[in-house]
Amino acid sequence: MIRPAGGVAVSAMVAVALLAQTGNLLERADEAFRKGDVETAKTLARQVVAREPGAIHGHMILGVIAARGNQWAISNEHFQTIIRLDPANPYGYFYLGQAKLYQRQWEAAIQYFKQAATHKYPDRERLMVEQALAQNEAGRPTQALASLDGMGIPADPRLAAQYHGVTAFALGRLHQWNEAIEAGRRALQLDDSNPHYWDFLIEALIATDRAPQALAEAIRAQRKFPDRGDTQFLFALASHHVVESPLSHLALRNLREAEPESPRVALAEGLLYRKLGKNDEAVAVFQKAAKGGVRDAHLLLGIVYKENGDEAAAEREYREAERLNPSSGQVSLELGKLFLSRGALAEARTWLEKAAAQMPDTSPVHYQLGLLYRRLGLAEKAEEHFGKVRK
Repeated sequence: MIRPAGGVAVSAMVAVALLAQTGNLLERADEAFRKGDVETAKTLARQVVAREPGAIHGHMILGVIAARGNQWAISNEHFQTIIRLDPANPYGYFYLGQAKLYQRQWEAAIQYFKQAATHKYPDRERLMVEQALAQNEAGRPTQALASLDGMGIPADPRLAAQYHGVTAFALGRLHQWNEAIEAGRRALQLDDSNPHYWDFLIEALIATDRAPQALAEAIRAQRKFPDRGDTQFLFALASHHVVESPLSHLALRNLREAEPESPRVALAEGLLYRKLGKNDEAVAVFQKAAKGGVRDAHLLLGIVYKENGDEAAAEREYREAERLNPSSGQVSLELGKLFLSRGALAEARTWLEKAAAQMPDTSPVHYQLGLLYRRLGLAEKAEEHFGKVRK
């Protein structure tokens, strides 16, 4: 076959022109993405990768946009393409780690973050905070704290808030509640727009028998997030723990408005009935909440059954609560109190010492241990725990 003279040169010119067009499209896609024009960025980036499948930045834009929309299969495909085209690209590994983190695939997230670190991802502070979050969620709070310990507090306020937030979550898992609460407060001071920081602080204050403080934080949180069910539920819990609080009616109304079909509404209703002394009504709605899978329902059922004098039913509910949430210090405390009231001192000791490990800064735990050790004839240990209550 005879080719026209100059054919190769013409093909080369066309290729150069196409590359120039691709580059121009990529610049426009990047500019649109930075301005927040996601649809334009997506359209242009798709044109880029259609013309040039090896355009890494085009895949990056499409991957990030898909991840923001929780389109994980699409985002993973683009990020995997990036590391296939460039195995040393730290951004591909980092964004894959983020995608796995938001999909709650903790171990996969950790591995991708480690690869990003190996390939020198430039924003090390951000990388280590994300990795620490994945490590803590994977049940390795000590590793999470070690990851954070080597980096110092970031200068960027939003990232510093995440640093303190992850620190609080990890310390909470280790039952170091005083330090956890302090870290949670620091996170909120820097970024009060993250409802998870509020959740943690309120739950930690309730767990450590600081109900008035918990209620104060819950009041602030429910004003900030009036339509968020989790926030209104914690408002109901905190109000219940403050005997003199008149806000339980308001908390129940707010929760009904935020999530009218949720079984948590039944639990909040039961809290109000219990505060009003209507234990039979409380039992009925707590049972409804338990059938709906609300975590604290069995614990509260046990408490009401014990108040009604039905210790067998109370023990049954406490054990079910412990099965569903073995890390609950409150469940351990209630079981310890139950066995102590029966005179079953060995079993009471098992549960109360477990409660002390789970809630080392909670006065009611130390008071019950003081009573237990006194009955066991361990006067020195009893006085040690009574001293913690007085302190």
